[in-house]
Amino acid sequence: MKINLKLGGEDKNGYLNIDGLKGMELRNLDEYADDAECFEILAEDILDYIPRKDIEFALNNWASKIRHQGTLVIGGTEAKEISKLFTNGALSVEQWNMSIHGVQNEDSPWDVKLNQFTLEKACDELESRGLVVTKKRVNGLQFVVEGERS
Repeated sequence: MKINLKLGGEDKNGYLNIDGLKGMELRNLDEYADDAECFEILAEDILDYIPRKDIEFALNNWASKIRHQGTLVIGGTEAKEISKLFTNGALSVEQWNMSIHGVQNEDSPWDVKLNQFTLEKACDELESRGLVVTKKRVNGLQFVVEGERS
């Protein structure tokens, strides 16, 4: 089984697409998958939108669903990169606020960021759950980290 966690956007073929904007639960995958059942879980743009108090539970739950040699992919906004660009004058205060806090308007009422991560913190989170980081990258203001259960 492969799961794609998302907030709107396109479905991925071959994945169970779980959309938080449709009221589907993103933090607890127990109703969708058994422990060690998933070959892959994609949560590339989800971390920013999970409340800090719930992040430990969500990461533990997602990691528990990964099977041997399966992959958990997490990502979000790279807080260090945003800070660096703002400090160097490459981001206005408005751009910084949108990057850190989300858009927060009537067209996107769900776009309120509740959490901030760095690439290093995301790597630590996966490794602390027994996953081996196999890929990590920063693209613009976003990071993605892949961890594999060995």
